Amino acid sequence: MGAVKLKVWHTPGHTPGQLSFEFGNLLFSGDNIYKDGCVGVIDAHHGSSIPEYLTSLTRIRDDDAEFLLPSHGPVFRNDPKILQNAIDRLTKYQHMADFGTCAVSWPLQEQWERDILAGKMPEL
Repeated sequence: MGAVKLKVWHTPGHTPGQLSFEFGNLLFSGDNIYKDGCVGVIDAHHGSSIPEYLTSLTRIRDDDAEFLLPSHGPVFRNDPKILQNAIDRLTKYQHMADFGTCAVSWPLQEQWERDILAGKMPEL
């Protein structure tokens, strides 16, 4: 009998302490990604971080695990397209007011503040 290896990954984003576990060609991916391309809830009150989520999803996308086993829902093949779609979507979320304190910037608010400070009347 050979040695069995279980690799533990720190994959923050959904929560600061989110973990994933790699076992052979399986990656127990937690709440990072689901078969439909959705991700675990993004909630500042639970410590979610979109930039960290992006790093974790990129790591999962680039891994050679054949199957992903999320904490909810069905097992699925590691498909870079599914992961990339989620990465692209979360990249946009970083700059949307919808995500409140999880957003890293809100360009609309920033432009409005620049206009006010420059004495420009907002366009109506």
